[in-house]
Amino acid sequence: MLRKLIYMGEVKGETIYFDVKKKIPMKALNTQRLDRKKKNYWWSGIIVTLFFIIISSILSTRYTPITLVLIVILWFLEVFFLTRLIDNTLYKNVKLATPATKKELGDAIKTNSIWTIFNNKKVTIWKKLIAWILTIVVVLCTISILPIAYLINQNGELIGHQIGSEIVAISLTGILPFSSILLIWENNLIRWLNAVEKYQKKELNPI
Repeated sequence: MLRKLIYMGEVKGETIYFDVKKKIPMKALNTQRLDRKKKNYWWSGIIVTLFFIIISSILSTRYTPITLVLIVILWFLEVFFLTRLIDNTLYKNVKLATPATKKELGDAIKTNSIWTIFNNKKVTIWKKLIAWILTIVVVLCTISILPIAYLINQNGELIGHQIGSEIVAISLTGILPFSSILLIWENNLIRWLNAVEKYQKKELNPI
């Protein structure tokens, strides 16, 4: 289920990956510069749907089953479009990847935005613990969306309840499941740190 090649960073117009099975760095043509028309199309779709939900909600003034269906549809659109965007940005040419040098891997690690967060540029148990906690919290928050919505509705605070400014935050809740997909499948922070640790300990296999 998890990717064989994980994204590590970019160097000189190329995307650097790490093959977790072979323990070697790989590289492919950088695909970060996406077609702007496609990006605009995706974001336009989400914005139009969000606008439609807000207008429908304002006209109805209260939460209805139709309002909830529209919100769920928006969540699916957010997850789908954002996942596609990230996948095309990081992994579009991954099947064309060829072996890279250890220096290229090291440069990619240094320029990765994840690494710039830390002052100490060494993988530690605390960094891994933070990665685990962050991933678990995001996944648990994602799983809790529907149960919380159900409990709120059971208390009579959803269907038939007056719509307020919270509709905007509720409509953007689809970002949570996308974040779970990002942290587990697209840009797994834990696996990234494990790959960096292998590089720092010189545990890479010869190409």
